[in-house]
Amino acid sequence: MEQLDPTTQLIRTTARRLLDIHLDEIVDRTVTRTIKDEPNYTDGPVSRTDLRHHMDRTMRLALSRLAGEDIPADLESSALELGKLRARQGIPLSSVLHAFRIDLKSLWEALIEEGRAVGEDLRADFLERSSLMVWEAVELNTEHVVRGYQTTQESLDEIRSAAFDQLLMDDELEPSTIDDAARVLGLPTEGSYHCIVGAFPTPRPELLAECSATLQASGRSFYFGWWARELRGVVHTADDSFDIVEELAALNGQTCSVATADGLGSVARAIRLARMSVQGRSGSGVTRLQDNWLHAVVAANKELSGAIHSAVFGPLARLSASERHGLTETVGDLAANGGAIANIAERTYRHRNTVRARLRAFTELTGLDLAKTNDLATVTIAFMIDASRNGAG
Repeated sequence: MEQLDPTTQLIRTTARRLLDIHLDEIVDRTVTRTIKDEPNYTDGPVSRTDLRHHMDRTMRLALSRLAGEDIPADLESSALELGKLRARQGIPLSSVLHAFRIDLKSLWEALIEEGRAVGEDLRADFLERSSLMVWEAVELNTEHVVRGYQTTQESLDEIRSAAFDQLLMDDELEPSTIDDAARVLGLPTEGSYHCIVGAFPTPRPELLAECSATLQASGRSFYFGWWARELRGVVHTADDSFDIVEELAALNGQTCSVATADGLGSVARAIRLARMSVQGRSGSGVTRLQDNWLHAVVAANKELSGAIHSAVFGPLARLSASERHGLTETVGDLAANGGAIANIAERTYRHRNTVRARLRAFTELTGLDLAKTNDLATVTIAFMIDASRNGAG
């Protein structure tokens, strides 16, 4: 039989007494404290009965370890199963861990109370040793909870990702497919959706977490997922009272576009359009597709985009670098900002005659008359293609 020093034996005896006599009292006190101190247990999916049942089991597990006893078979996996349950209930892991810290505090307070009756010759050692032992017992529970939570979360993430991918497979989805995806993702089937696509050289989950916190605080229903280095997501909007660009401000350092879909069954098309807009852009920030359709046009067909770019920039290749720079400066300003010769001259700090001569030279080289709406639109698209290529390089 294992020989224990007096302090360890005293701690084990005390743990056994807490388990046999005071457990209900400790659990009730801890349940009340948890509901008061942890918001996700105050008004969330976890009922008081649910919380008490599982807290009783995990405290029995911790005290059994502290008492040095064999763990009952029905308690061995209680912490692991609790982690899985809280993940399925959607309780944030940080809140679950906060609840376990409250458990630790309650158990430690109970041991301190019992320690008042310990003789002075052992009291200091009892308190020091018991604090370490109760921490180790609760920490082992915590490790199992985290493992169960993360395993389930990964499985749930895979299920949600597959459901979202199914929505993007086709524009003509069966109603049952849409309903299933809505159930898994926790999203309404009806209503307007902002559909987001972002290009990330390196995935930045911390930025996504910041956006998610903002949307959650606003009461939005949403889903985000990664596909390689592309962010894809949807945000449900019951009305037009909020600015999606503002709520996605954390993503402004990346190239992101937002398209609108009518109903969950229409997000595939909106995601494709948002992706085209991203591929046609050269700058960063979150923009709406409706604010500049040309970005999507630029990326819609690579062969056509290449032909437009060659038609506009090909003839300029015969010029010297300085001449080419002069023409692209003037024509690029017109394509980006519009206006008359005087406006271009003011914006580029050039004489009006210089601007006029450059526009004339451009028309002679390319055959494109910038005074004609159709030709100006072609040139504008070509400059956006060029900017996109230079940005990608």
